[in-house]
Amino acid sequence: MNAMKSIYTSKNLPVGVDFLPSDRLTQPGRLGLTIAPGRNDEDSKAIWQRDLQADLTRLKDHYGVDRLVCLLDVAERTELGIPTLLEDAENLGIATETLPIVDDSLPTDLGQFTALVDRILAFTGVGETVVVHCRGGGGRTGTVVAACLVKLGYSAEDAIATVQNARVGALSVAAQRDFIHRFAAQA
Repeated sequence: MNAMKSIYTSKNLPVGVDFLPSDRLTQPGRLGLTIAPGRNDEDSKAIWQRDLQADLTRLKDHYGVDRLVCLLDVAERTELGIPTLLEDAENLGIATETLPIVDDSLPTDLGQFTALVDRILAFTGVGETVVVHCRGGGGRTGTVVAACLVKLGYSAEDAIATVQNARVGALSVAAQRDFIHRFAAQA
């Protein structure tokens, strides 16, 4: 264990959600970005020792999350120590959606990706609070949330800037920003 790294738990750093400003979403619901609830791993900057139940409970009780969109596949959820994430969320009354996207990568099936974006907007359109997550809550998550803004009529640049203003470090991979530009050209 590296003594220079910070250790983050659900107690010393409660799970947070960065919501898009309501004047940007222009729908009755809310759309936010967050890290993987319950994440247990080590990255280049920190050691994560989170509690899945505590994080999910905070998402439900503090933020009023109705629906959690998970962009992790089964293997990555297992690697992060949260193989039961979807089931545990459902058991707490948080509906789930999932579309696995490889870390630091792009969606491989544009049809499934577009369908997910449309579902998210349908949920926020009826007033739901929807939170999207991947491992760190910036790259894959930012891609999905920016695509939602594009579907609402924003330019790719405006969508990217809105997401980056909402969540520091979001969409830091150039290929993900390029994907939003291509998505906007097809939308």
